[in-house]
Amino acid sequence: METKHQVHSLGSIMRFFIFCSAADQRLLMQCPSAERHKYASIGATVFFTGSLAALSGGYALYTVFNSVWAAVLLGIFWGVLIFNLDRFIVSTIKKGEWKYNQILQVIPRTLLAIFLAVVISKPLELKIFQQEINESLHYTGAKKLEDINVLYDKKIEVQNSRIGSLREKTEERYATREKYFIKYKCECEGSCGTGEKGIGPLCLINKEKYLDADKDYQELKLKNQKLIDQIEQEITALKLEKETYKETLSSTFSNGLLAQLEALNTLPPGPSIAIVLLLIFIEISPIFAKLLSPYGPYDHLLKTVEYDYEIEEISSINLRNQKLNNQLTLLASVEQQKVEQQVSNNKETMHLIEKAHQELIKEQLAIWVEDEKEKLREKAIRDKMLE
Repeated sequence: METKHQVHSLGSIMRFFIFCSAADQRLLMQCPSAERHKYASIGATVFFTGSLAALSGGYALYTVFNSVWAAVLLGIFWGVLIFNLDRFIVSTIKKGEWKYNQILQVIPRTLLAIFLAVVISKPLELKIFQQEINESLHYTGAKKLEDINVLYDKKIEVQNSRIGSLREKTEERYATREKYFIKYKCECEGSCGTGEKGIGPLCLINKEKYLDADKDYQELKLKNQKLIDQIEQEITALKLEKETYKETLSSTFSNGLLAQLEALNTLPPGPSIAIVLLLIFIEISPIFAKLLSPYGPYDHLLKTVEYDYEIEEISSINLRNQKLNNQLTLLASVEQQKVEQQVSNNKETMHLIEKAHQELIKEQLAIWVEDEKEKLREKAIRDKMLE
């Protein structure tokens, strides 16, 4: 048996990695140094897997809570959880068993490794592709602003088309007025119509038409101008609303975890798949390192110790069972004696009861005989008296 000093002679780093592999250091001290290095390598794989989980989980939590202390504490918790899980799985794989049983143990761990790799890979992808994600978020923000411009430009265009329609109607009414004015002026100057210069009947008629057309034009112009001024105010309000909306949207652009994940999904899937596969390999590497390692002296010693412990336990159980059987036999014997004694006592009681019963019968017979004799004497006396 190795001493405590010999165990400590391994070195702190070697002892720590052997601890991570869940191997018995005292048993390993009885094995060749290659066996110790093998389990130290398995433990190092378990440790670095947990460390990677802690870093990835911490960064993911930092993107959620935006707190260094919360990310550090929860990241350490996540890493220790994965480390303990890997260490437990590695410790449950016993060499020398059927390969089929070992493969069955690996299957659920592999499925769990795939899930963990997907979870862990996302924070790493966010960090690795941070520039591309920022660019995508910037493009998304610009696209939203552009959509706002298009939306409000359409609204403003509708209002401008209303202004254009009102101005066209005003210009049409102005053209009608000018037509009557030219006709009125031409008739009064004698250059058209009757050809007579001066204010004649036809000149007055055309003047009336012109004045009516001018009145209609002025009224329509005033009415449409009011509508145009109102629409222009609405356009000014829309422009102000657009700028305010754009400023509000710019200040509330989301760059949190969900927005970054959405931006990540827009990137080509090839690099993400490669990172996930790499993390799956890292996650299951401790299990496969133990599974693929050959049967060695440590496994033989461990199997011997477990077999000795099993034999000792079986012997202890058999001894306890034997003691229990002896106690049960003794108790059964005592109970049997009690039963026999009780039966004997019951027999004596029955005999006494029977004897007492017989004596009672004798007493009753004696009393009956005396009664009969008394009856006979009385009868004899009555007979004599009758004679």
